[in-house]
Amino acid sequence: MKKIFLAILNIGIGIGLGIFIAKNYMTQLEPKTNNVTVSVGDFLNKTQKVSYSSDKLPAIQTSQAAAIRKFKSLYSSAEIKSISLVPDNGIYVYNIIGYDNYKDCMIQVDATNNQIIGQSTQVLDYNYDKESSLNLNKTISRKEATSIALREVPGATPLSWELKDDNDQAIWKINLVENSQKRVVKINAVTKHVM
Repeated sequence: MKKIFLAILNIGIGIGLGIFIAKNYMTQLEPKTNNVTVSVGDFLNKTQKVSYSSDKLPAIQTSQAAAIRKFKSLYSSAEIKSISLVPDNGIYVYNIIGYDNYKDCMIQVDATNNQIIGQSTQVLDYNYDKESSLNLNKTISRKEATSIALREVPGATPLSWELKDDNDQAIWKINLVENSQKRVVKINAVTKHVM
């Protein structure tokens, strides 16, 4: 059962981690426009390739805090393990993964209208270390993490974000595109140190 949950957890996390950006440049693009192809998946392991132009990425209308409130409205006692924001089917989607004393909890929230578009629970058959959950009161915001990433890769276009606990450290992982090349910046979400 643990292997099945880990596979499901990895799929959710893999949405942010597993984003692959391939070269897909059209020759008549504006100089600052990048076309990118992204592999995205959901909790049920349905993966698809989606192409975006960096100047026409989907709008993000819902804040991370609002998406977390949606998660907490369903799972009030759950600890959050990871949060990602990725493009999927022409919209941005928050994927929030957590757990409580009885079950693993996952939710997808449409970032354009703050509606729940997917959710999943599974009976918990092992114990997470409580320290392995995110302390969102101590982490920097997605906006601040993006600013740090853009200082590292000036002129790049942020494409997806993931905040997760990695060996008891809160880490922001930001996928960017620079001249049709994938760039990844990892930031300690507490100290703001680029890794």
